[in-house]
Amino acid sequence: MVPEFQIAYNNSLLEIELKGDWTLDSDFSASRVSDDFETELNQQFNNNSEIQTVTIAMDQVSAWNSALLTAILSLTELCEHHQVIFERTQLPREMNRLIELSSKISPRENKNYLVKNSSFLHNVGSNVIASIKDVGDVITFISEAGVAFISMLKGKAVYRSSDTWLIMQQTGAEAMPIVSLLNFLVGAILGYIGAMQLEKFGAEIFIGDMVGVAMTREIAAIITAIIMAGRSGAAFAAQLGTMKVNEEIDALRSMAIPPMEFLVLPRMIGMMLMMPLLAIYANFMGILGGALVAYAMLNITLEQYLDVVIKSVGLNDIAAGVFMSLVFGVIVAVVGCQKGMSCGNSAEAVGASTTSAVVTATVIIFICAAILTVVFGVLGI
Repeated sequence: MVPEFQIAYNNSLLEIELKGDWTLDSDFSASRVSDDFETELNQQFNNNSEIQTVTIAMDQVSAWNSALLTAILSLTELCEHHQVIFERTQLPREMNRLIELSSKISPRENKNYLVKNSSFLHNVGSNVIASIKDVGDVITFISEAGVAFISMLKGKAVYRSSDTWLIMQQTGAEAMPIVSLLNFLVGAILGYIGAMQLEKFGAEIFIGDMVGVAMTREIAAIITAIIMAGRSGAAFAAQLGTMKVNEEIDALRSMAIPPMEFLVLPRMIGMMLMMPLLAIYANFMGILGGALVAYAMLNITLEQYLDVVIKSVGLNDIAAGVFMSLVFGVIVAVVGCQKGMSCGNSAEAVGASTTSAVVTATVIIFICAAILTVVFGVLGI
């Protein structure tokens, strides 16, 4: 049967009678009738301001599903908006339960919907306020992490040393294959580009100088930091975010165990200790990649190549790269843990925190790399 409806107004009472098949897969789709139904209801409420009660009869409805439920929910919202009593006693028990269930679910907060029709200035202001809030959260997190680190130095921090060793293994030994591959390839790329340019001036032997200095001072530390941001930083955010969703962090607080010391501190220590070691290892892999290109393209032997590298690379270059890697390790650990601890209470929020951890850490790494490069240049390091 075709879905139909009749609306009658009588002495402050609005009577609605429904008939037919109110399903989405009916011959005459109920979706279009539902639109007409909502339009007619709006007209009735606008034309009859004295409506006090709304009743609905479904005795002649042969079948219904979400199509009719959606129309009833719209009617419920209209009644609430106009402060009109909606009598649901004649509705099926199942529909009443669904309506009650939907009323208990709070509207989903979606920023895209909230700012859809807002002005440009409103959007800019909202983004600025959100950014300021994020900066405040990061500063608070860093201060709490500093307090936890001081407690560790005093021997009062509550954490397991086994967790620290596990994090060191995950961020150190298990990361070596990908660190080796990428830094080797980066060294080979630098060597290849340098070989093409130096060959024009007959200065092929200085390929070791270029690759050695570039890898030890910055490139190895930056490439390794980006790898760890996408590998370990994202893992920290996902692990802590999942723990927050499962209320494990709240459980730790209820047992008087500080999450900052028990969860964050081992990850920060492990990353800070492993990043300089990985950067030193990455130096060797990058130099080795340059040596392969020098031998294949320029017929420079390994002894000649290493002799140039040893003469050109000083302790100040190695120290600058190691210091950079230490700073980058702190950035990756702090950003990853902060995003995980500030995660929302849903699976979607965990994914968003993980993505934000990688992007934020990568941006900060490049900013710090640029600042440190200028500082080292001014200091003559």
